[in-house]
Amino acid sequence: MSKKAPQAAQAEHVDERPLEERLRRLEEIARILDVGDRPLDEQLKLYSEGMTLAATCRAELEQAQLRVEELAR
Repeated sequence: MSKKAPQAAQAEHVDERPLEERLRRLEEIARILDVGDRPLDEQLKLYSEGMTLAATCRAELEQAQLRVEELAR
């Protein structure tokens, strides 16, 4: 079996949760990291998850802004 297939599927994974749910998770991660009482390895994983969430949320919000601007014309 090829190991490339799972990696390709993983790279194409799209977070299908609603924006609001992803933003709540991002806020939760920020609170956890702010306290700083978790092991370093866990904090690094949370930071990585948070950065991914921030990027996808930002991209979705930018697309929404473009749609609003288009509709306003």
